[in-house]
Amino acid sequence: MPEALSGEDALIAQLAGALPALRHTRLGIGDDAAVVEGAGDDLLLVTTDLLMENVHFRLTWGDCRQLGWKALAQNLSDIAAMGGAPTHAVIALGLPEHLTPQQAVDLYRGIGELAAQSGTDIIGGDTIRSVGPLTVGVTVLGRVAAAEVLTRSGGRPGDALFVTGALGAAAAGMRVLDSGQSAPPALQPAILAQLQPQPRLAAARALATSGCVTAMMDLSDGVATDLQRLCRASGVGAIVERERLPIAPVVFDAHAWLASHGQSCDPVLLALQGGEDFELLFSAPAAAADALRARIAPLPLTRIGVLTAPPDILFSTQQQTVSLPWGFTHF
Repeated sequence: MPEALSGEDALIAQLAGALPALRHTRLGIGDDAAVVEGAGDDLLLVTTDLLMENVHFRLTWGDCRQLGWKALAQNLSDIAAMGGAPTHAVIALGLPEHLTPQQAVDLYRGIGELAAQSGTDIIGGDTIRSVGPLTVGVTVLGRVAAAEVLTRSGGRPGDALFVTGALGAAAAGMRVLDSGQSAPPALQPAILAQLQPQPRLAAARALATSGCVTAMMDLSDGVATDLQRLCRASGVGAIVERERLPIAPVVFDAHAWLASHGQSCDPVLLALQGGEDFELLFSAPAAAADALRARIAPLPLTRIGVLTAPPDILFSTQQQTVSLPWGFTHF
């Protein structure tokens, strides 16, 4: 049976329960973005995220330009998960004394680079002095046609379960960065996946306009956690097949390098539980696989399992089938 709500999800449910009923909103708390009535035939998408120093990042990992990029990227990924296109963003900064003015400008340069690439206008925000860590808050607005909006709740028993791209590189990159060792060039793709992720905006639009996708979300917290949320919203279970997981090759390189420095990491667990891949996890009829693969090419598309009528969420290997536990949560 699916596990009871706990941690972050339980807290969100409690917070939502303290609020009045929605009056002007199609979809509120509980998905990658809220859906609000917009102009004409389009719906308005709204999402927000926080990044806090020494919780979500360390300034020693990379430069502030990359931090700005990532802060916007993870919000753009939420818009992508709903099938939408981003339009506007506002930025809130809590700046500590140890952050120099040049670092703040570099942070904004990173935001600006990805904003230009994604067609997102940065239209304002707020800046305060922080007596604690550097905190970056980003809110992104987007739009999507009413017929194309995708949520977590449309999955059906028998649908195939897909992921775009490859898994585990960002989590491997974080472990390499946290090791404190100078990493070889071969591991730079993992480090870049952690510091400067690529939101799958084009692929998401191609999937949203296909008419085939039944449910979708982005992989911010890892397959093990995010699949639990998609299944709960859709009222289904799932089976994930170990042999189908598209683990990024650099994850195995990072595993070997970390082991040579007396540290361990399991490539499969990084792919399942590591998070911050910002790939798309979605369900669709198995027969649509080739058409969907062609729509998002050259980005790879992999079928990793199937949605089921029984609510159990399972992980299948050649040796056994076991319950898939939750991975990362914020609380």
